[in-house]
Amino acid sequence: MKRSSKAQLRHLATMAVLTATSIVLFLVFRTPIFPAVPFLVYEAADVGLLVAGFALGPWAGLVCTAVVCVLQAPLHPEGGWFGAVMHFISSGALVGVSSIIYSRFKSRTGAYWALVAGTAAMVGVMIPANLILTPRFYHIPASAVVSLLGWIVAFNAVKAGINAAITAAIYKPLSRLIKGTSTNNETAPCHAR
Repeated sequence: MKRSSKAQLRHLATMAVLTATSIVLFLVFRTPIFPAVPFLVYEAADVGLLVAGFALGPWAGLVCTAVVCVLQAPLHPEGGWFGAVMHFISSGALVGVSSIIYSRFKSRTGAYWALVAGTAAMVGVMIPANLILTPRFYHIPASAVVSLLGWIVAFNAVKAGINAAITAAIYKPLSRLIKGTSTNNETAPCHAR
């Protein structure tokens, strides 16, 4: 097998492992954050997706996000396809923004700012997503969603914040393992100083 083929295979295998990890985290670590809105459930899938985006680049992170969301619907029918779409919008914003910024500023400080920006992007994008999509899917008045907007913003901020903090804590040790599997040295993780 050619060297580039082996590198591509390792890259795809790493994406597959991080995607599988995210699916397990999605299914196993689930808990409501605020008792007043128990249907807003925290799950840790974004940790694996953020690691994929940081280690393998933004496109890889978004592809892993899409795969997790497609598999989410049949594996967790409670949320169904609407839950999968909302998950892709929220996690796509977090992973996309964070990994794009980190790919340009590969340092500990760059990683922290990337995660803060990704968290803000997730919170920001979920406001219009909920206001526009939720009333149409659930056939409820928009005013019902507006009355929950404070909880939605708080939930997304806490969820993204927890997942960003976990990623910040585990990424450096994991990047040492993943570095050898990246096909592109430009998107391989740069160790924080």
